[in-house]
Parts: sequence; structure tokens; C-alpha cells
Amino acid sequence: MNSNNRPEYAIPLSALPAEAQLRYHARHGMQTAERPDAPKPDAQSVACTALPRASRPLDNFSAAERAEIGWWIETLAQWHTCRSGKSGGAAQIDEAFVSLLRQANPDRPLSVKTLYRKDKALRENRLEGLVDSRGKARRGKSAMDETVWQTFLGFYLDLRQPPALACYEDTVRYVRKHYPELADGIPSYGTFLRHVERDVPVAVRELGRSGKKAMRDRCAPYVHRVYDNMDSNEVWVADNHTFDIISRNGETTHRLYLTAFLDARSGIFTGVYVTTTPSSQSTVIALRRGIQRYGIPEMIYVDNGREFLTFDLGGLGHRAKNSKASEGRHDPPTILQRLGIEMINAQVRNARAKIIERRFLDVKNRISRLFESFTGGNVLEKPENLERLLRAGKGPTDKELTEAVELLLEGYLNEQPYGGAVSKDRGKPRVQVYHENLHCKRVPKNEEDLSLMLMRSTRARKVDRAGVYLTMGGTRLYYRTDEFVLHYQNKQVYLRYDPLDLSHVRAYDLEDRFLAQLPADNKAVLTYRAGAEQIKEAQRSIRGFEKKVGEAMASMTLREIEPTTRLALALEEAQANMDRRDGETRPAPKLIELQSAYEQPVLKAAVGDIDLDRMIHNMIDENGGYDDE
Repeated sequence: MNSNNRPEYAIPLSALPAEAQLRYHARHGMQTAERPDAPKPDAQSVACTALPRASRPLDNFSAAERAEIGWWIETLAQWHTCRSGKSGGAAQIDEAFVSLLRQANPDRPLSVKTLYRKDKALRENRLEGLVDSRGKARRGKSAMDETVWQTFLGFYLDLRQPPALACYEDTVRYVRKHYPELADGIPSYGTFLRHVERDVPVAVRELGRSGKKAMRDRCAPYVHRVYDNMDSNEVWVADNHTFDIISRNGETTHRLYLTAFLDARSGIFTGVYVTTTPSSQSTVIALRRGIQRYGIPEMIYVDNGREFLTFDLGGLGHRAKNSKASEGRHDPPTILQRLGIEMINAQVRNARAKIIERRFLDVKNRISRLFESFTGGNVLEKPENLERLLRAGKGPTDKELTEAVELLLEGYLNEQPYGGAVSKDRGKPRVQVYHENLHCKRVPKNEEDLSLMLMRSTRARKVDRAGVYLTMGGTRLYYRTDEFVLHYQNKQVYLRYDPLDLSHVRAYDLEDRFLAQLPADNKAVLTYRAGAEQIKEAQRSIRGFEKKVGEAMASMTLREIEPTTRLALALEEAQANMDRRDGETRPAPKLIELQSAYEQPVLKAAVGDIDLDRMIHNMIDENGGYDDE
């Protein structure tokens, strides 16, 4: 009975089979030789107890190692065939076989013992036994202490990008001071360089020495867009481009800008506008032209420029300020909301996200280079004769350039063969690809409705006795009717207006109900500049990758290493050198040359008194007598 008053059964070890007894003694650390009474297992039971060693999978070996394994398998098969087909002693047959192998393979170290060893490895299914592993046991390994390695990385993974040699020298100084027991085991500078190349991931190096943005641009994953299931007009991409062309307006020479919308599915330019300055109004004009020709898109994809994100165009996005002044502020419906267009903003400072950048390269190479006043994107591309041509008055006018560009974009670039991501459409004209994939086209009911939807908006403002005003170019333009002022004085309204026709505006209440069309007291046609922005939610996969890289960097560096550690080491060594100099006795120089600041005067002092009588007598002799005059 056991301690719990329950029966337990004791079975004599000798009653168990020999295989079980061997396993028991092996588990409890007892050898068969220590037990004289232990049963003598036969060869068959011993073979059963010997567990075969697991072999590495074949794909874990390199191509050269797999070739060596195949050679040994074929050679051993020939050896067994040779043994079975010849009579005589096995030892003589083996020696003869090995002798023939040496003649056929002089570069291989072969012997009878090697043959037996390889055969045993093959019978035990140990493929690694067929590979020559000499010199490979410690390949890629180092005796470098982990603390020493982390100290070096603490210095090396620094945004100031110190040279690797300086980090190595600082590591030696730091370890000698704080870990003197490890100083003798510090490997050479070359060992650290090899470890950096082999053991520090590229992403960690970029994060530590170049920063988060460099790591994201060069190492982090990014979204691959799929265009196969995309329809035409599903996504338009918008951006601005500076022409590499010098044009003139009669007084000055300059470079114009292109505001353009691009259909993401086909790559055609849908709406374009040539302007002197990109602005929200140039964006609205380009969008209007695109809608008139190709319909209303479902979504536009823009960057974070002010010309796209204005409160009345697409909304302020991340530019919206959380302040008391903005609390409860009325935001009128945006132009894109009235058109039913969703706006998505590219990730900040992520040029890879916009495919229109690649199409602007086509604009440069296929259009800008057609003009003789092509100036190039940098000084290396600038033609040698450009200055001479400009002095001679060559180059298009702004009007000529605008007309030519609009014609070339629509009739030339849009007809170029499609070379995008959808393989089945490659080689077709881009306009054809657009129409083949246009399954639903949204269009405005009429031109008047389009004009109403594209009108700009103001913030909410109070109606006073003078009516309600717009501020354009620093000047207030008032709009009123007697009936409007009578009913809405001291009430909040907002206005919609067309910047190209300021003769009237449309007034709406804060519930977006149309109130009246108001004429202007003073008329003007003015331009305006604004911007708008909406931040797209950050990609979770990229944030997760950045977090992992940051954690990896933190785990690979010594925590006690601070940004000022290297400076402290350098100052400490400098002070030690100064102290050492003060205590040293230096031999005196054999010759000491004294330097003086004494200056020799130009006007030397006269010696003694001046003899005026002698001076007068000499003067009389020189003149030949007295001169009464």
C-alpha cells in the first residue's frame, strides 16, 4: 500500500524484456557494464533498441552538397555491385575499387575507411554523413562576446552615422573601462565589419543610421495595387507637373505648370489645365474639363498639397486645427461631396503611391522635348544652346504652349499603347482600354447643374445691413438685395460662387437650403488661391513592420549606450592624454632662438643741439649772397 493507502504494483526489472531493461537503464544513467547480472541481449534486440538518427532534409543542403550526396550514393551502389559480382577476399576487392576511384577522382580524399564510413552513413539514412564537412563546423561562427557586439552596435546604429572604424575604437575603449575582463577577447576590426554585413538586417541598419523615413522608403513593404478588376472612371489620380519648357508672355520668360487628372485603369489624361501657379482653382478647372469629356469619377487620389485640400473642395483633412475657434464651426458641403466623389490622400512623403508621376515622365520625354526651348529637369539635361535660343527670342508663348500641350495630351499621349499592369490590355491604345473598361458613366444632368456642383463655398458669416461679402484679393465684395437683408439680417449664411464670374453669388442657410441669388454691388473678376488636405489612414502592415524593426534594433544594442557615450569616451581619453603629458619629462632643445618685438624707428632722433647759425651761413653760400626780397 502506498502513502495514500492505495495498492501499487512493483514489477521486477528482470521480468521485463531485454529491450525494456536497456531503455530503463539508459534513462536512469546506468550502463550495461555496471550490471553484471544484466541480461545479454542478442544482436536483433540491440538493433531494435538503436534508434536511427534523423537525417536533414535534402533541401537543407546546398547544390554542391546535393551533388556530392548523389555521387556517393552512385559510387556506393557500384561498390556493392562490384563486391557481389567478383570472387575473392572482400579486403582485396575494396582496395582495388578504391584504387580505381582515386585514379578517376584525383581531387577527392578516398580510402577504404572512407568507403566504409560513407556506407554506414547511407545505411543509417544520415545524408550529412555523405558530405565532406571539414572546415564547415565553425563557418559563420565567432567567439565575440555578446556584450562587446552590443556595445559596438550601440555606437554604430546612430543617426549621426559615425564611421565603423571610429565605432570600433570607441568599443575598445568602452570595454576596457567597463568590462576589462572582456578586453583581451575583442576581435579585429574586420570581424566587426563582417558581422555587420551578415548579422545586422538591412532594415535595422537603415533605421539606426538613416532614420525611419529612409527605412520605410527602402525596406518597408508597400501596397501593390491590382488593376485587373478596376473599371474606367473608378479612380482618377491628380497632381501637378512643372513643364521643362521655357515659355514667354511678352515680358518675361518662365516655366508653366500642368494640373492633371489621370484615369488609373487606362492611364489616359482625363482633365488638364495649364496654369502659372497651381492652386485649388486650377484643380477645379481641370476636374471640370475632365467631367465634361469623360464623366464623373467615383474616387480621386491626390497628395497632401494645399491645391487639393481646401475646406470647400475636399475638406481640410489632417490640416484641420483642433482649436476653440473651430469648435462648432459650420463646414459647408464640399465640391466633391456634391459631385459624389470620394477623395483619398496618399501617405505623406510617399511618392511611390501615385502612378501619375510615371505618366509625367512621359510628358517630359514625349512632349517637353519637342520644343526647342526645352530646359531639362536639371543642369545636366540643360541643352548647350538654350541661352542662345532664348536671347534670340525663340520658344513658344504661353498661349502657344497651352494649346499645343492640350492637343498633344489628348490626341497623342492618350493614343499611346497601354503598358500597365493588366497584361491582356498591353499594346492596345490607351483610349481603347478606357472605353472597353467603362461599364458605368456618371454625367451631370446639364451644364448648369455642373456649374452649381463646382461652385466654391465660403465659411458661415453674418448678414449685416450692407448685405454679405466675399473677400477676394484683400478686398471685400458685397452682395445684397433689400428683401434678403430684411429677412436675414444678423443671421448666419454661407455663399457659393464661381471665381470666374463674381457678378452674383448664391446664399444658403446652415442647413444647406438655397435662399437667394444675390447681385454684387461692385463687379470684378479675380483669381484666388487655396488648398485642402485629407490624411489617409496609415497602413497597418507598414506600421507593424516599423514596430518590429524598432524592437529588433533595441534588442541588438546595449541599453546603457547613450548618444553622449562616445563624446564622454573621447573627452576622457583627451584628458588622460593631457594628464600624461604633464607628468612626462621631455629632453631640452639644443638651440633656443629668441624672437623680439623691437621695432626700428624710421625717423631717428638727432644727436645734440641744432646749430642754427651754421645752417644760415651755409644757405647764404649756396645762394651767392643775401636776398633782400
